[in-house]
Amino acid sequence: MLRRLAMDIGPLRDSRPFRNVFAARTVSVFGIGMLAVALPVQVYDLTGSTVHVGGVSAAEGLALLAGFLWGGVLADRHDRRRLMLRARTAAGVGFVLLALNAFLPSPSLVAVYALAAWDGLATGVGVTALLAATPSLVGPDKLVAAGALNALTVRLGSMASPALGGLVVSAFGVGWNYAAAAAGTIGTLGLLTTLPPLRPAAGEPEANPLQAIGDGFRFVASHRVVGSLMLLGLLFMVAGGVPVLMPAFAARSLDGGATTVGLLFAAPACGAVLASVTSGWAGSARAPGLALLVASVTGFAALACLGLARHPALAVAILFGYGFVESVEEILRYGLIQSHTPGSYLGRVNALWAAQETGGGAIGSLGAGALGRYLAPGAAIVVYGTVSAVLALALALTLTGLRTARLRPEPEAG
Repeated sequence: MLRRLAMDIGPLRDSRPFRNVFAARTVSVFGIGMLAVALPVQVYDLTGSTVHVGGVSAAEGLALLAGFLWGGVLADRHDRRRLMLRARTAAGVGFVLLALNAFLPSPSLVAVYALAAWDGLATGVGVTALLAATPSLVGPDKLVAAGALNALTVRLGSMASPALGGLVVSAFGVGWNYAAAAAGTIGTLGLLTTLPPLRPAAGEPEANPLQAIGDGFRFVASHRVVGSLMLLGLLFMVAGGVPVLMPAFAARSLDGGATTVGLLFAAPACGAVLASVTSGWAGSARAPGLALLVASVTGFAALACLGLARHPALAVAILFGYGFVESVEEILRYGLIQSHTPGSYLGRVNALWAAQETGGGAIGSLGAGALGRYLAPGAAIVVYGTVSAVLALALALTLTGLRTARLRPEPEAG
């Protein structure tokens, strides 16, 4: 039983190219986390303005979205290994320039804006190329295991890298934070150069990039499994706006302070980590699509119950469970998307998925914040969770193609 639950590390053990990409992705996640700390600290120190802090974050976020979409087109036209190398080189140069700017007696705010956008664009292109290349590095029976390993890296990195970045900034300053991120990023180039050529399965015609993105949207909309996964994923990302309500919920419903808020934010990540390290069963699931739908409905129902909690320990336990089932959904969704997407569309489909996560969370935050203006935080969470659970149940009842989807489908026309 324990062997069946234990995370499948087969992709790391059996595929050297995947090991190298995994290591490069881990360094990239830490670099992004350190950047997320250094940028707002530096901008606030320079200006004392939260408007500029938000402006730099917006510049980086919009560039990241553009990088995802542009990277999706490039990944379906060109060698993905070469694309990863160029994107990581560009990101490393951006970190170096941020460090040099930070060491100046009077750092340039304009340079910070421009370089934040530059790194966002490079990161978007690099992440998309990496996601599109992964199915070529592992066997079809190891896609879920690869997804679980990637999810674990992102979860652990998102927990540890901001803390590491904060320590470096406190001890040495933002310049050395950027320098450390640059060294790590440039160091991954040696790993990526050892990869074999990773050309798309079928060459993408040199059409207008907007037309190519439109073709990707049409493929997603017309494919009964991939389209259903994107629709369900959007619902999960929109529901991801609930953390906006946590400070008010902790104060008004749980009688807690900053420590309680910290625990509420950490609990889902801890649950997600546990789901990743016990995901060995997922690769051999007989009905992964059905399991994904059950996890979705269960997760949203847990959110609804969270709004009724009146003790911090109960709230933390519910969020731990929510993080667990959300990670199960994410791991299964990754495997199904990769296995049902033809190689010639992997770049654009992964780009749309990454853009969906980034944009969906922002939309969810706006929605949750607006709802919190009219309802008590606990009531707002109940409404958010209940509506999401009802919508997920409706999707589960209507998306017959997803309910019967398998991880190794028969070939079908795109």
